[in-house]
Amino acid sequence: MKQISKAVILIVDDKETNLFALEHLLAAKDRVILQATNGESALQIALNKNINLIILDVQMPGMDGFEVAQILQSNKKTKEIPIIFATAERTEHQFMMKGFGEGAIDYLFKPLDPEVVKAKVDVHLKMQMQRKELVDKNNLLQKSELLINNSADIIGIIDAVTFKIEEINHAFNSILGYTPEETRGVAITFFLSNEDRVRLAEMAKQPKDRLSFDTRIYCKNRSMKWLEWKVVVKNRKWFVNARDITEIKEVERIRNYLATVVKQSNDAIYIHNNEGQIISWNEGAEKIYGYSESEALKMKIWNIIPRHMQVEIEEIVHKILQGEKIELFETKRITKHGKMVDVLLSAAVITDSGSDQKSIAITERDITQQKIADEQIGQLNKDLQRNVEALENTNKELESFSYSVSHDLRAPLRALSAYSKIFEEDYEAILNDEAKKLLSKINYNALRMGTLIDDLLSFSKLGRKEVQRSEINTSELVDGILNEIKQTAPYKTIITIGDLPAAFADRSLIRQVWINLLSNAIKPRLRISDKMPKLIFKS
Repeated sequence: MKQISKAVILIVDDKETNLFALEHLLAAKDRVILQATNGESALQIALNKNINLIILDVQMPGMDGFEVAQILQSNKKTKEIPIIFATAERTEHQFMMKGFGEGAIDYLFKPLDPEVVKAKVDVHLKMQMQRKELVDKNNLLQKSELLINNSADIIGIIDAVTFKIEEINHAFNSILGYTPEETRGVAITFFLSNEDRVRLAEMAKQPKDRLSFDTRIYCKNRSMKWLEWKVVVKNRKWFVNARDITEIKEVERIRNYLATVVKQSNDAIYIHNNEGQIISWNEGAEKIYGYSESEALKMKIWNIIPRHMQVEIEEIVHKILQGEKIELFETKRITKHGKMVDVLLSAAVITDSGSDQKSIAITERDITQQKIADEQIGQLNKDLQRNVEALENTNKELESFSYSVSHDLRAPLRALSAYSKIFEEDYEAILNDEAKKLLSKINYNALRMGTLIDDLLSFSKLGRKEVQRSEINTSELVDGILNEIKQTAPYKTIITIGDLPAAFADRSLIRQVWINLLSNAIKPRLRISDKMPKLIFKS
């Protein structure tokens, strides 16, 4: 039953007798009378209570009625409260217009006429209560409209005979992409597939006050969505609520697809209950274990588990039923023909929401061949490790040999160079030009042989050094190498270098490349003569 709210009247007068008289005159079961003896109290009550009508004395000490009315009219909460001024003085036109300007809707003149007072208060109070009721209903309608238009579901009214859309919320347009103008007055069947149009026509013939069905519906971009419809039939109208279930349908499609994939998987995928009874068996399980689906559904999992491992598997099953998930656990199984195979086991518990019955879903793929391959790879890795160790030993021996050869070769070179210098210094006066030229050749070839030994040792170290790339200023690098070569070259050489691009490489390796390149370029040009060879490098 609807609860009737009481009207609240605030009487403001600085005289107690006036307050008493008005309260006695206006009292009723459906009213609440509040009193205030000054403007400040009246304002405080009006701001804290829901007041429907104020009877306000104009002449009061301190803040008069006009000032109180002005403040009430300036406040958002109290500006709509109707005010009736009560006065015993100044009834001229200008005075009354001032009161109306401050928000008054009427005047009561003292001495008060009871019949006039009651009539005016009844009329204005009734109008205020009706206005308040209309405002409340309008607010409720606005809230309902907001709820409907902001709903994610489609809500609307459809003619049950023509299927024309009479009212529809924004969700229809946002879900399907049409504008309101494109849907207003259009039959809902326009957006459906031919198959669903026929279904809808058949449903409309059913003498039911409630309907429930799914349809596919075309979007503006011609894509399809699924809608789940709930319909209340009343006065040849369909009051509809439709929900977008496209994602749910897609999940169902994927679930069915996965069921097909599971069925056809090469891995053994099967389900058994908590007693070990097999209740699902795919083609992969049939291929690995040799049992057909009809055979497997009459078995328990213990038929494919080796006897010596059954206690261990019972413990694993117990853990799975307690909620523990098993992933890639290596174990063994027995095929229908008695062959032992290695498998990787993954398992988890699944619960039937209808009965709380627990089952175990298991995936096992045969890894017997993989284990054989892993053993072969392991043996190959061991062989490779032995070969690497042998190679390292050989490299160490080669390095030792290189240093030994280097030392043995340098000794006669140093002796040859020293003796030739002594010979040149001691017998310079008696040597002719041909003899001096031959001594010069001896010194040059001894120096060149030393350089070749250094290059050989440097080259032997390159393969053992880790490559460390960095940005290299090639021009700066080549200039430094040329300065070194010029200091050891027995003959003058003119070398011109153009702009060289930067490089990103191992500095020591690229330096060795340039040393070999420049040395080889200069060596063929060296002659025992006064001629000065020229080398020109351009980028």
